[in-house]
Amino acid sequence: MAAPRTAFSQGRFYGAPTIERRLPQVRLAHLSATTSAEDVHEHSHDDAHFVLATHGRYLTTAWGPETEGPVLVYNPPGVIHRDRFVAAGGYFLAVSFEPPVWRELSEASRRVAIDALRLTGPVARRAALRLTRALLSRDSDPVTLESLGLELAGQAMASIGDGDHPPPWLATAETFLADSFDQPITIADVARAAGVHPVHLARGYRRWLGAAPGERLRTRRLERAADLLMRGRASIGQIALASGFCDQSHLNRQFHRAYGVTPGEFARLCGRPLDVSPVQDAVQAPG
Repeated sequence: MAAPRTAFSQGRFYGAPTIERRLPQVRLAHLSATTSAEDVHEHSHDDAHFVLATHGRYLTTAWGPETEGPVLVYNPPGVIHRDRFVAAGGYFLAVSFEPPVWRELSEASRRVAIDALRLTGPVARRAALRLTRALLSRDSDPVTLESLGLELAGQAMASIGDGDHPPPWLATAETFLADSFDQPITIADVARAAGVHPVHLARGYRRWLGAAPGERLRTRRLERAADLLMRGRASIGQIALASGFCDQSHLNRQFHRAYGVTPGEFARLCGRPLDVSPVQDAVQAPG
């Protein structure tokens, strides 16, 4: 006999809050997962919410490409899903919106995702990580927290496409980037793998993914670095080289620009203590 589906009220999750803030427009919590994966059944929530897994391997039924790095998910109100941590020890940020607030935001944007989404873009991840850092600092003002929450909400309200489908070569190019991001590849290499002219490649990337091929390559490298910072035991310098960056300073600059936190700060947010000096973790301008 199938387990009954649970409908969680606003701000309730399979977890115990380590810190929680209730603000006029948004409810924020950093939680410790309290339920084993086999005991998490299909469920829904009364509220629209976002979840950022900050520690542990997180599985989601949300639509979207599987990428490395922190998992960030948007679940609309009432959508049935089964998101859970594979093993014990998981932690996550939950950002919940009161139903009247979300209706107002949706009506104002006129374009909001109606399905659960896995958000992989750097803007969404940057907002979620900055929000996690602000919440855990325990002294951030409500305006800052609400602003970051609304910035994250905007990522579920992106423009809807015109119904066309991306060309097959784009998936081939993305696979090549995923397999070769740690190598010194060029745009010509990507275009050759995809079987298109470099100009056609650049135009297609901008149209379908909203980014240049070089930006997507950098995103892949940052995702690998984030994944190693979350799960690995290597130093930040070793992680930089393994992710395709020239050195730790290069990784520091790019990571901070993309996510709003340094690699050392990110590792600490994910519950991984690192013995990193402020000088090593500093973001320096390129020489």
